Order: sequence, then C-alpha cells, then structure tokens
Amino acid sequence: MASQILSGSRSLQLDFSNVQTMAVPTKDAAQYSKTTQTDDDRISMGEFSTGSQEFDYDDDMLPMEGGGFRGRIHSHDVDSPITDDLAGILPNIPGFNFVKHKEEPEAVKEEPAPVRMPDLSEEEKVQIISSQRFQTFFNYSAKVIERALAEAENVDIFVDYARDGHGETVASSDRMVLSRVFCDPKWSQNRAVTGIAFSEQNPELVAVSYDSNKDIPSEPPGVVLIWNTKFKRNSPEYVFHCQSRLASVAVARFHSHLIMAGCYSGQICMWDNRVANKKTPIHKSPLSTSAHTHPVYALEVIGSHNAHNLVSISTDGKMCSWNVDNLTQPVDGKELLSRQGKQIPCLCMSFPVADMNNFVVGSEDGHAYALSRHGTGQPNAQEHTFFDGHSAPVCGIAFHRATGPVDLSHLFLTSSSDWTVKLWSTKDHKLRFSFESHNDCVFDVAWSPVHPAVFTSIDAEGNLFLWNLNEDIEGPVARMNIAQEGFLRKIAWAENGQHLCVGDDQGNLQLFDIHESMYVLRSEEWTRFARVLADMKQANEEADEMSEVMSRLSDGLGGLGGGSTVASLAGVNVSPRQNW
Repeated sequence: MASQILSGSRSLQLDFSNVQTMAVPTKDAAQYSKTTQTDDDRISMGEFSTGSQEFDYDDDMLPMEGGGFRGRIHSHDVDSPITDDLAGILPNIPGFNFVKHKEEPEAVKEEPAPVRMPDLSEEEKVQIISSQRFQTFFNYSAKVIERALAEAENVDIFVDYARDGHGETVASSDRMVLSRVFCDPKWSQNRAVTGIAFSEQNPELVAVSYDSNKDIPSEPPGVVLIWNTKFKRNSPEYVFHCQSRLASVAVARFHSHLIMAGCYSGQICMWDNRVANKKTPIHKSPLSTSAHTHPVYALEVIGSHNAHNLVSISTDGKMCSWNVDNLTQPVDGKELLSRQGKQIPCLCMSFPVADMNNFVVGSEDGHAYALSRHGTGQPNAQEHTFFDGHSAPVCGIAFHRATGPVDLSHLFLTSSSDWTVKLWSTKDHKLRFSFESHNDCVFDVAWSPVHPAVFTSIDAEGNLFLWNLNEDIEGPVARMNIAQEGFLRKIAWAENGQHLCVGDDQGNLQLFDIHESMYVLRSEEWTRFARVLADMKQANEEADEMSEVMSRLSDGLGGLGGGSTVASLAGVNVSPRQNW
C-alpha cells in the first residue's frame, strides 16, 4: 500500500540555490559578582577589615614586651592562612629575625644663657636719676603710690594734672615733624621760593613760585611747580614757566585748574593745567599804565563762586582788580596813597575772612595800612588808617583765619625786618602785643586756619617758630632750625591745619606734620584766647597810663633838670630792637 502511494505521487524536481552566508560575532558578556565587605563577629574582638591585604610592612609592626615586635592587629580574609597567632609564632622560629627600628635619641635643647645686663657706672646712675624723664616718672609714681595707700574708696588714683585734655604732655619736638622735602634738580634747585598757595578744591596740591636760577641764566627766569603732598613721588605734578621773574603765586579759588603768578615786570601770568603740554602762560596782563608796571608781590582771589575777582598790588602803590577769565584789562584800579600823598610801596597784602572790600597791606616804610577797594570819593582820595610800630620794612602780614564762637577777624599779624612780630586790631588801631623772640629779620607770618591762638613765623637765620598764645605769649611753644645754609622765605598752612609748608632760598619746599593738639580744638580754646586778648589790652592800658604819668612827671621836672633821668626811666621797657 505504501509503495503504491509512493509510486503514485508525482516526482519532485529540485534545483540548487545560491545561499549567502554571514558570520555574526557573538558578544561576550562580562559577568562578575559585586560584593560588599561587611563586618562580622571579629569586630567585637578588636579586629578590623583590611580588604585583600594579607601581609603588613615592617612599619606596621608593634613592639612587644621583653623585646621583639609583633604585627599590627588586622582582620584577614577567611581563606587567608595567616592568623593572629602567626605574630606570636614567628619570633620563636630559629633563624627568623625581625627588623627593629633604631630609635634616634632626642636632641637636647640647649637653653640660652641668661642675658646679664651690664652694671651701670656711678656716673651713668647719676645721669639717669638727674634726667627730666626719670624725675617726671618718679614723682608721678610716688604720687600714685601715696594715693593708693591713703585712699580707701574706689577713686582714680592715676589722674595726672600735668597732662592736657588730649592725653600726654606734648613735647616741643613733637609739635612739628618734618614729613617730606620737595625739590626738583632741574626746575627748583638754587631758586628762591617767592610764593606758596594751596588749592581749595584739591587740598593735596600746592603751587610754588620760584625766582631765577643765577647759576644757569639760560633757564626760564620764572618757574611755578605744582607739588602733590598726598602721593609719594619726587617729581612735580605740573611744571610751568615764563620769561619773567616771579614774585607771588595764587590758585584760583573757584577755578582749580587756573594758576596765576605776579611778575617782577608788573605782568600777571596765567596757566591752565587742562591744556596738555602747555608750560607757558595762556594769558598775560598788559604792560600799561592802567595795570602794573612794578613788581607784583601779592595776589589773592576773593569773593564768592558767582562773583569773585583777582586782586593784585605792586610796589608803586597800585591796586588792580581782575576778572579771572580775562587779563587784558583790569576791572578796577586804584592808587594807594599815604596821608602825605605819597605812593605806598606795598610788599604784602591780606584780606579778612569773608570780606571783599577791606584789607591791610605792609609797606617798605615800616607801616601797615588798613585800606578799602571801593572808596567814597575821588580815585586818589584815601580814607585809611596806618599802624605805626615797626622800624623796618613789613615783610609779612596775615589776618586771623579761624572761625568759631568768638569773632576774631579784626586781628592781624605783621612781621618785619626789625626782628619782631606784632599783633594788631582794626577795631582800636592799637598795638596789642609785640613778639620779640627772633634774632634776625622775620620774613613771613601766618595764622593757623583752625586754631584761634596758633601761628607760625620764619626768619633769616632759618628758624621756624610755632606759637600758641593760649600756652605762652612770651615765646614759641616749638622752634626748629631748618635752613642751615640759607634763610626761609615763605610759609603757608594747609586748610585743615594739619600740615605746614615752608620754602627757603635754595629751592626747597619742606612739609611739616603738625601735632593734633594744634588742630583738634577743645571747647575752651576760644574763651581762653579771649581772656588772653583781654589781658593784653589791660596791660596796654596800664602801660599807657604809666606813660602819661611819666610824661607829666617829665614836664614837671623839666625845669629842675630831671628830664633826662625821667626819659631814661621811660625807656627802660623798650627793647633794643625798637630803637634799631
């Protein structure tokens, strides 16, 4: 049956077909088991896991009692043949030696030998005991100990009545400390300082005018340098020059970029620091009869921000008012004449604080004059007051500048070649006091801008004097000789009263730091100075009464031949400088 079926089926026709083979590489899958080491019962026995570490280095061996070392305690893998007993077995095996660390002995620190102070000689002991500092310390310490023994209550036993309100008593050498010296080898060396002016808008800047350098006549005769007192640089901020010798300098109060200087020729030069690389003047006043034709020794900018002028005076008695923006012609001019109708040879000038009209000048004839810019009558008619007290030219003059509860703007100082500094008042036109501590010509004087009783003066011997009339009216509280080879010419205070600039005839500008007691005021400084002025006035009145009595006595004894004796008595209190 099966054969029938197979024979009855149709035959199959098979063909060969092309088969494409392609080999696909198998991807090996990396298999691994991730395990985490966990703590077991050995933790409680003081063991800890070290992972796969089976052996330790020699550094991990611990010393044993009786010598030798044993390994540190570690936990090992379960399959590790090393156990904790191995450390105890190894030392007993023959031929097995442990490496022992050699203990270095600690370095013994040598203690330095105690320093023994050398014994003082008897002369040194006497010198120390007799010194002022030791006596002051000893006396003060003795007072403190006595107070501690005598006082039972809780009181301040350390109070020192010799100290001022600011702390320790200020020594004379500490009141003025030299801070810096400004000098340029090319532009200022061997040139005399003729003017110093601080900038109000930029208080750290100071303008200084210099005279000609006689050693190098090819250099410009007049030079103005702008120094910076804030930054520690040796060169000036700006350098200006002109072809005329300079006698004075001023910085425009409301135009900080404008610098003006008075020339010996009578011209006024102006520079602008905004003009790059411009060292020569941008404006000059004309040489004409309407302006100055003689040396201009004084310049000052007065007024307010909206109405201000530049005022200048010359040695021919000519005063001119200028518009700061225009120097082609003065706004106003006036001849300063004395009561005899002569021209006043002005050498210096000063305006009171916040006053545009009234001012004072010092002249070559030894007088100081109180004048006004705007007269009431004809141009040559002068209504003024002169102050007679100096016997030589008045070189410096300065109004009181400090403002406070007491109005002292009527006071002014004058310095003269008769070696004196005098205090005046425009109210009574009388001499208040004469300061006679200088031994040579006093070239300049200046009030402190903040302290009512402080001023400075300089002389031809190179001495700088610092005065505080609340402490002493007979002599300065500090003095210093700062010009060994020449003499001092000009001084100027910084607006805050903390610095003082002094110029000499060698081209040096020295900057001094003033002690804080000279500019940090106590409340009683003004009242103390008012009492000092009252005492001066009373002493002058008593002196005038005594002079009248002596005069009447001289008139009464004139017929008896005693006039010469009385005259000699009247001149007992007159200083030799007054007769110079």
